[in-house]
Amino acid sequence: MKTKVGRMPCETCSTEVVVKKNEHGTLSYRCDECDAAPYARVGTGQHDKWSAKLGTATQPAPQEDPKPAPKTGGHPLFG
Repeated sequence: MKTKVGRMPCETCSTEVVVKKNEHGTLSYRCDECDAAPYARVGTGQHDKWSAKLGTATQPAPQEDPKPAPKTGGHPLFG
C-alpha cells in the first residue's frame, strides 16, 4: 500500500506531482504531463534529495503516546 507524502515539481517537466511512499520506504511519482514515473529507493542520494524537497529528511516518524500501565494489586472494585 502506498501513502501520499507530499508534492514536489516533476524532475523532467517541473509540473507539480504527488509523491508516494511504499511499505519499503521507496518514494515514487507519476507525472501526467510528461509520463515520467521515477522512483527513489531508501539509502540512495535520490531518496535523500526528494526527502529534502518534501521536508521529510530530518523529521522522525510520529510516535504514539505510551498508554499507562494498568494498576495491579489492591481491591478489584476500589483500586
